[in-house]
Amino acid sequence: MNKAWYGAALALMLSGCTLPFPFPFNQQPEPKVELNLPNESTQLKAWLDLSDRVSDSNDHQRQQALAQLKNAPHAELKRAVWLSHPKASYSQRQQAQQLFQQHLASVSTAEQQLLSVYQGYNQEILQQQRQLADRQQQINNLTQKLKELASIDQQINDRKFQE
Repeated sequence: MNKAWYGAALALMLSGCTLPFPFPFNQQPEPKVELNLPNESTQLKAWLDLSDRVSDSNDHQRQQALAQLKNAPHAELKRAVWLSHPKASYSQRQQAQQLFQQHLASVSTAEQQLLSVYQGYNQEILQQQRQLADRQQQINNLTQKLKELASIDQQINDRKFQE
């Protein structure tokens, strides 16, 4: 219900219907503060383009990109993005997390926000992989115990049959 209310309020605000009074057109426009948004937006677009290439890549392409970025200066965050591919191994994800932690502070705030999404995604996948490994270990332990119980049961049945 809250999402619906927020959506409706946002739609009203964007349409201008929430203004309690008419907008004065004779007022002098406020001077605009110029920001370096084009540069920042091109950087963000470059990160999104890289993200697109990473998500569409196959194993061979990822290995090539990682090999090229290994020796490139100031490419640690790009390597981290490549290492956080959905099909990346556990150790690659851990490397990506280390690279994010070490180098995320060196980029702009907008880039930090974008790349922190990768870092959060990576952290969630790492946590799921740990849980999966723990559950697999539990399954293996229970399977071993079942085999032991089956062996004991077989021994009991053999003794009963011999008597």
